[in-house]
Amino acid sequence: MDFLEGFLLGPIWSDTEYETRRHTGFYWFVGWLTLGCYLWLQIKPGTASGLLGLPVMTPIVIFLILLLGLPFACRYYYRVNFVIKGLIIAAELIKLSAAFLAFFQNIMPRYTLNTATLPEDLLEYVNQTIAKWTGSFESLGQGLGMLVGIVTGGLQVVLTMLVILLAATVVPALFLLVIQLLQRGLDLVVHRFVFQDIDI
Repeated sequence: MDFLEGFLLGPIWSDTEYETRRHTGFYWFVGWLTLGCYLWLQIKPGTASGLLGLPVMTPIVIFLILLLGLPFACRYYYRVNFVIKGLIIAAELIKLSAAFLAFFQNIMPRYTLNTATLPEDLLEYVNQTIAKWTGSFESLGQGLGMLVGIVTGGLQVVLTMLVILLAATVVPALFLLVIQLLQRGLDLVVHRFVFQDIDI
């Protein structure tokens, strides 16, 4: 619970040790989870059609309302009963869910994964890459040039896949970090200019 409170409420409103520890693994987990959801929605596009079909401004408006309003609720988190605390935590989770829904609504239409032709497309990419590199090393001789071309082309394919996976994992984690920084900045403003002289 301390982790959840520290992560969602932030250092200004929470009384936990969350900020004193590194949570790199958690951000990697968020990145991989988001990538997994993206791939699942590409394979099974009807799974969340109701949510993804919402007007694009709906999750953005929900996120902004909660972004602006939650600092005033979090200020009194430790002074309310368990039920109200649960509602505040739920609102924080809804805020993040709305942000990521807007994220998915933006990226899903940009690329459609054709699972029927995916194996053939990957095989064609591998063949074209190896053929390109094999042609580049023809001067080494037929046998050696082909060997070096296959190795170099294979390395390019592997590195390309790794870069794509890394980028697809890092981008959602950075998106979450930006949301957190935005909320932390707003929390600081509210704490300094609204609640500075209030202790009730």
